[in-house]
Amino acid sequence: MAETVKKQIKVLVIGTEHPIQRHQDTNAERKEVRKEFEKLLRQIIKQQKIDLIAEEAGDNTEVWKRLKRDDELAGKYAEAFGGGRTVDAPVPTIAKKITSEQHDKLRHVDVRAPNAEELSIEERDAAMVAKIMEVLGDADNVLVIVGEKHRAGVVQRLKVEGMSVESISFSK
Repeated sequence: MAETVKKQIKVLVIGTEHPIQRHQDTNAERKEVRKEFEKLLRQIIKQQKIDLIAEEAGDNTEVWKRLKRDDELAGKYAEAFGGGRTVDAPVPTIAKKITSEQHDKLRHVDVRAPNAEELSIEERDAAMVAKIMEVLGDADNVLVIVGEKHRAGVVQRLKVEGMSVESISFSK
């Protein structure tokens, strides 16, 4: 009887700063960094034949509401400190936008824990990896996008799960 060979899933984990993940404000400097981030994501997706993006993103509307509240608290000083103003409506992440353009060959899953604010970094890392494992399906090449503080913990946990994992940091 032939043995079944388990394929090894390849994963690239990108750690970044959350404000880079979506076009959420009018900060000119971040606008340029986001262009670089989008270009990098498109290259990785094409070169590594990514078929699943697992991203720590959060609900678009909830993120937008939180940012608008922060704007109100900062008042007229927000732009003076380089924050820019929050855009007028919720926006998807750059990775989600790319996925919607390639929906026939690319899936996107938000792996942010619903109660993330109540969890430690380690607990969030574990929750995100559990979600990734749950949604893998038939994916061969996975791109994981998380906050930089989560990169090392997520990488370590994915390796424990038997994945072939590489990671990079995209923080500017």
